[in-house]
Amino acid sequence: MNNPHKILVACMPKTGSTYLTAILSNLPDFIVKSWVPAYGRREQELCFRHLQADEDESLDINLVAQHHVRFSDVTNKYIKEFNLKPVVLVRSLYDVIPSLIDHHRIESVVYPMAFAPADIAEWDFERAARFVTYMVLPWYFNFFVSWNECPEKMLVTYEDLITNPLEIVQSICVHYEIDASKKDIVDAVERVKTLQTRKNIGVSGRGDRLSEHCRLHIKEMASFYDGLDFSKIGI
Repeated sequence: MNNPHKILVACMPKTGSTYLTAILSNLPDFIVKSWVPAYGRREQELCFRHLQADEDESLDINLVAQHHVRFSDVTNKYIKEFNLKPVVLVRSLYDVIPSLIDHHRIESVVYPMAFAPADIAEWDFERAARFVTYMVLPWYFNFFVSWNECPEKMLVTYEDLITNPLEIVQSICVHYEIDASKKDIVDAVERVKTLQTRKNIGVSGRGDRLSEHCRLHIKEMASFYDGLDFSKIGI
């Protein structure tokens, strides 16, 4: 394999990114890699040494990495230098909020987007929703607006991924000229059904229970970017 594919799944948290990465990694000749030096509260920035190590090893296999990485001049430099192929995964911000509240209660309060209080899992829904709206969603806006500057990306929504994963993966393969047959993709989707991919409830429309207070604040944040289309993230 002279020019292996290197797929960067650049994703908002709680967008089905583990699910999508699992499907891609189950395609023929694909494995999962990590291109950041640490997780936890650290901002996920691509690491030159990790990328260079994969380049030096001359791996005769395709790679896919899943990271909550925003777009920047340095990210763009690495995309070009290492021939990364970005798949940017987004979701309705209204639906992100209850999903993150579940994440606090089921998995962890530790992530890079904001410093969540240790007892947030015990808060009532409205208080937790306001924390996420005011403290966490600014990172999501930063993520979406920054990737709007990347012309080479393929943008995928959580809603489309959950509704028709086969069609989405086929589109990715066509877009980046990945040699995978329809049977390969069907088999990958079926295999992943048996795995635990942290997909939570896996439905759209969960944000319907948000208060008008949270909804208005989200719309106000979007209003600062006059002329930018936020429909892909539900606004």
